[in-house]
Amino acid sequence: MGYGGSLTLLNGSPHDWVLSGQHSYQMDTWSWPTINAGKATKVYIEFGLKGHTGDDAGEAYYNIAGTPNKFQVLARKPSDFKLTIHLDGLATKTSPQGSNIDLGFRHDAAVNWILSQDEAGNWWSNSGTQTDWMQQSMGSLANRTLRHIAMPGSHDAGMSTFRPGTVGAHFANTQTQYLDFYQQLMHGSRYFDLRPVISNGQWVAGHYSEVGDIWLGGNGQSIADIITQINDFTRNYKELIIINLSHTLDTDHDYRDLTQDQWNDLFNTLKSINNRFTVPNPGRTDFTQSVLGDFITDRASVFIFAQLPRGISLGDFANQGFYTQDNFPVYDSYSNSNDAGTMQRDQLSKLKAERNIVADASQRKDRFHIFSWILTQQPEDVLNFDRAIMNLAAGVADPLVSEAFNAFTPESFPNVLYVDAIGVRDKPVVFPFDKPRSVATNTDIVALAIAVNNAMAGRNPYVTKGR
Repeated sequence: MGYGGSLTLLNGSPHDWVLSGQHSYQMDTWSWPTINAGKATKVYIEFGLKGHTGDDAGEAYYNIAGTPNKFQVLARKPSDFKLTIHLDGLATKTSPQGSNIDLGFRHDAAVNWILSQDEAGNWWSNSGTQTDWMQQSMGSLANRTLRHIAMPGSHDAGMSTFRPGTVGAHFANTQTQYLDFYQQLMHGSRYFDLRPVISNGQWVAGHYSEVGDIWLGGNGQSIADIITQINDFTRNYKELIIINLSHTLDTDHDYRDLTQDQWNDLFNTLKSINNRFTVPNPGRTDFTQSVLGDFITDRASVFIFAQLPRGISLGDFANQGFYTQDNFPVYDSYSNSNDAGTMQRDQLSKLKAERNIVADASQRKDRFHIFSWILTQQPEDVLNFDRAIMNLAAGVADPLVSEAFNAFTPESFPNVLYVDAIGVRDKPVVFPFDKPRSVATNTDIVALAIAVNNAMAGRNPYVTKGR
């Protein structure tokens, strides 16, 4: 029995990756298939544990059919188990030809090599940093509507820390994000679920729910800190940031809905966000039908829309960079399950049923689609720290790349890859369960969104050639 794990090879190009050769020494499992165009394949690998394991080695050589491009997959154990991509005949947007890209290795889990090609022939991968990925993609995305662009998204984005709220709330059942708002932006997230609440007279991000007649939950980052972090990001990067305000509460007064005056105070507070996207008299304009170039051709844009309760209005804030759900209609239906298989089947079936992006208007289903790749704690999980929200999220990070991508098509793909614990694939909550441990982060979800834009939306003529 060796030491096993997997490598997911995601081919987001129109060309098959054809194996031209493979070789291994002391590897218990080393067998590589052709990777079909537009598909992801998880390959199981097992290092040997006999003899001098430092000599364990494997090579797999891939040619990209119809092109001069090629790369290698290398396995080595200089000090620890490691997989490397060698770009001997390929350069990407972030890695020159000849680069060695260290993917690491995860026992009984996966690492990913995500490689896609845009309409201009540029290669994108999950190597290097792609903080301004929207600006770098303007050649292919500038004239696409937001309905036809995929992006990472953060569920309960303000809950990157835990501050006590009600009895029974703790970080394991309340904190949803490992990274703060700024780091989520740096890791590629562009759609943010922000839930402002009043707590001790201050605006903070909250995560509360009503169970029977009892409210449970706690607080995360302050809204003031979130505003500072947004402004720090847009000072340097001309990206589009979409913020959905919802689940607002006055926790100081029996968790009641906000009054009009409190909403006005919230909007006045959020006016400190720079680069708000502002148009006069927007009325009921649907901005999901606007193209990306309308927002960020030469500047950053922060688009803020609010899920307003009945009886609450924007008033003049509608002319100051604030919008309602009518201005940004979305399909958003989460699974409400703590079981990975149930959640996956639910989200993929909803995507198939709700998205059919075709030229024939009578057959078209084309609403901005939130793909909620989220596990929801159930009562039996609330006091089980090993079933922490962030742990549940880490447990479904791998199949988002290896399984969900294979269910996407050029006619049916999501707009928001919506997750908890964005950038994390290892459990951050482990014994002794006193606080989240430090874990490595990654930007695979950005490369995945780019691959969806290239391999799915980019192969749909209705999307790429106009309407």
